Amino acid sequence: MALLEQSAGQGLAHAMYALGNGHAVRKDFEQAKVWYIKGAEAGLAKSMFSLGNVHDMGVGMAAPDYPEAAVWYRRAGEAGSGAGASNLAGMYAVGRGGPGR
Repeated sequence: MALLEQSAGQGLAHAMYALGNGHAVRKDFEQAKVWYIKGAEAGLAKSMFSLGNVHDMGVGMAAPDYPEAAVWYRRAGEAGSGAGASNLAGMYAVGRGGPGR
């Protein structure tokens, strides 16, 4: 993880995403979310998609946050992630993630 942290510290978005995954595997969801956010802010669609998943499934949270999941899936889709666009469509198909839901 030290090399990933060094790379992430140098602004490499893929390293930020990988750190998020590493923390998620260790079930340290708070740190996973921190690194996914950093990767998303650096423009990495995979990090945006992962944030959508975190909120959609309520990982490390009291309950899922569907509107926030929809925001991240939309951003991922706009950044080129077909999976992000697909998950957003799936959420809307079952009535989750729209305004007030």
